[in-house]
Amino acid sequence: MSLAKALQALIDNPDDLSTLPQLVAKVEELEGKDFEYQERINKLQEINRSYLAQIPIPGKEPKEEPKDDTPTIDDAKQHIINSLNGGN
Repeated sequence: MSLAKALQALIDNPDDLSTLPQLVAKVEELEGKDFEYQERINKLQEINRSYLAQIPIPGKEPKEEPKDDTPTIDDAKQHIINSLNGGN
């Protein structure tokens, strides 16, 4: 018997509470399944979010810092030393 029909039978005959324990057990079972489904849905949503985060969005790529190719004093020293040592 479905839960709705069992509850309706209980309403129709409130003096007969013999089916009440089965109804309570059925409701507990349904609540447990509902909780399991909610947990499963939550895990799937988290997995989907992690996959979506891996997809690059055009125009939102991380900006690379411009490389500064200006020679420094150390570069000049090394160039002079290399030139004096025969170009090594």
